[in-house]
Amino acid sequence: MLNAAATETTTLTSKADAQLLNIYVWYRLILSGLLLLLQLMSVEHPLLGQEDPQQFHSLAEIYLIANILCVLGNKDSIAPQPVRSLCFILIDVIVLTLFIHTSGGITSNLPVLLVVTTAAGNILLRGRLGIFISAVATIGLLYEETSQILLHGLSWHELNATALLCLSFFGIAFLSQALTSRLRQSEALALAQERQLSQMRQLSTAIIQRMRTGMLAVNQEQQILLANDAASRLLGLDSPIQLQQLTPHFAPKLSQYLAQWMRARTFRPEPFQNRPGSPEISSTFSTLDLPDPLGGNLTLIYLEDHSQLRQQAQQLKLASLGRFTASIAHELRNPLAAISHAGQLLEESAGLTQEDQRLLQILNQHVRRMNRIIENILQLSRRQKSRAEHLNLHHWLLAFIKELQQQYAEPLEIQHTLPATDLWIRFDPEQLYQVIFNLCSNGLRYSRRCGSNRLWIETGVLESDQPYLQLTDAGPGIDEEQSMRLFEPFYTTEPQGTGLGLYIARELCQANLARLDYMPDLRGCSFRITFAHPDRISLST
Repeated sequence: MLNAAATETTTLTSKADAQLLNIYVWYRLILSGLLLLLQLMSVEHPLLGQEDPQQFHSLAEIYLIANILCVLGNKDSIAPQPVRSLCFILIDVIVLTLFIHTSGGITSNLPVLLVVTTAAGNILLRGRLGIFISAVATIGLLYEETSQILLHGLSWHELNATALLCLSFFGIAFLSQALTSRLRQSEALALAQERQLSQMRQLSTAIIQRMRTGMLAVNQEQQILLANDAASRLLGLDSPIQLQQLTPHFAPKLSQYLAQWMRARTFRPEPFQNRPGSPEISSTFSTLDLPDPLGGNLTLIYLEDHSQLRQQAQQLKLASLGRFTASIAHELRNPLAAISHAGQLLEESAGLTQEDQRLLQILNQHVRRMNRIIENILQLSRRQKSRAEHLNLHHWLLAFIKELQQQYAEPLEIQHTLPATDLWIRFDPEQLYQVIFNLCSNGLRYSRRCGSNRLWIETGVLESDQPYLQLTDAGPGIDEEQSMRLFEPFYTTEPQGTGLGLYIARELCQANLARLDYMPDLRGCSFRITFAHPDRISLST
């Protein structure tokens, strides 16, 4: 990781040096054009090249042409960036020295251009190469001043100015390199911090997206600013939530709860189901300290699968209820057996009237019903831990349908839609048989009320990669009020029912990490079992 970071920093530094060199190349081109233009504008009284105007003019033309070629040739394919920088700087030092010579020496004010070139050289070239540029500029200026002394005699003023200017070349070299080093360190630190922030942002995004708790961040207008995949799954959406989308468009109930919470922060929303077949979810809200451009603060919404919380509560309730009811059931079975035995003996009496036989029939009927309730309660209290196995749902279902048809005297019409490929699930085989048999028995009982023995069984895989099995009957269906209480223990609409069949079926599904839901259907009543992923072996995986 450190090597990768160092490589990235080196790459970015090289790009910055290339940009600086590109700026310097264009500076040279503009400078050469200005020097030639100033010389052409003052031919009679030249501002530059007073000593030899013709030579200055020729040199300016050559310098302009050379800079045009440098702009065109400033590419890595021709030479590396340090080599190009060194060549350009040396050419400038030599040419500027000749310009100074043709303009009368140090008094021409052109030596200041050598200061710019020296500073640029120490920025583009590090260490000894930068000092070498300062030394070359110093040698060139000293050579020029020596030639002027030989031609025009000694001038202490010019000699002092030359010495100070040469010293400034080295001062600028050390200062430029120190500042450049500081800037490069600051840039490297900024790049490292930016990289760390980017990694932290990616890590935070990955953590949020992988959380099982759904998260939504909304503004005052209930526009989505952040949403994770768990939120889409819990809300039963077919696709991820789009940013800037309004909450009422895909979650009207959640939008209603959010509006109520914004009016009264003490509001506690009830669990709700966003779409048929989606999990029952509970929502909580909190205010973020981040300002909203539309006014106020942002709101963070947490969504959790209420079925897991309810499952834990049901398990606690079932454990205490199981111990209590098991003791009561054992106590009731003895007197119930005595009543049943007495009823059987009474049936053998020859002096019973028709009215007595009717009363006896009612007695035996309710004894059998009470016995079924006791058996179901004892089954709940004695329920063993699930022993999940990998099952081929396709093969298992075909065998189950064949066995089911053999148990009924009349022919059954079971239409099944099975996938072309094998569909694997993880479930306890005995508990799966109990769940499916219970659903089929209920479905056939209600289908017969409409004069049919038909069931539809469909299997497949949801977009969440979870296998499912959906069973639909041809019965009259149920109303919305009844559908809300279907899985409550001891709730039944049948006079002879116990109200524990669907409750036990859902408990068995939850014990195998599956989910049993009622699905509204136009044909009748439909139930869907959504299995866990076959590779998931516990709630924590």
